[in-house]
Amino acid sequence: MEENDVLTETEEINGNLAEEQSGKTEAAAESGVTIPVKFNKETKNLTAGEAAILAQKGMKFEMIEEEFSTLRDLASKQKMSVPEYINSLKKGQEATRREELLAECGGNEKLADRVLELENNKKSDDGLEELREYFPTVKSLEDLPRAVVESARLKGENLLNSYLRYRVIRKKSIEKQNLAEQTAEQSSIGSQKSVAASGEDAFLKGLWGR
Repeated sequence: MEENDVLTETEEINGNLAEEQSGKTEAAAESGVTIPVKFNKETKNLTAGEAAILAQKGMKFEMIEEEFSTLRDLASKQKMSVPEYINSLKKGQEATRREELLAECGGNEKLADRVLELENNKKSDDGLEELREYFPTVKSLEDLPRAVVESARLKGENLLNSYLRYRVIRKKSIEKQNLAEQTAEQSSIGSQKSVAASGEDAFLKGLWGR
């Protein structure tokens, strides 16, 4: 499938995403207003987009707060921190799975370890390989806008879909900005501040509409 065809199809599905956003958040992003947030005795001034991401994370945590509390209690009983407890569970599962593979492989440790490695790699797939089929220049997650990666993680959505949506919104934002500049020139007003937000800000604001 050609990239333009993929973008055209995605644009039809997500054409109204850029408009589904909070008016207050949009005004804050365009005016450059920052939001002071205090955490760990340190105050940071966040942009509207950054604040939107943190708000989404906070709402996600509220949904699993009870489960996390249970996990913390279980870890405490083992005299472990939550990360240590999770790591111990992971190692226990891997040890159990390795024993199963050893039995299936007739005691061949190299073969069992290879199968286990392949299984772990498959489980840790973040969707990057699929995305690279359409965008070969993307070698790692660092090559993608941070907003794309955060959106995929927050929503649990496909990384390719998140990136395509970002490109569509960015394209619309650029077109809107170009139109505003052309209108200003035709009206002989001269240079004026564009009303369009940056592609990434527009994408981040779209998080509120989902």
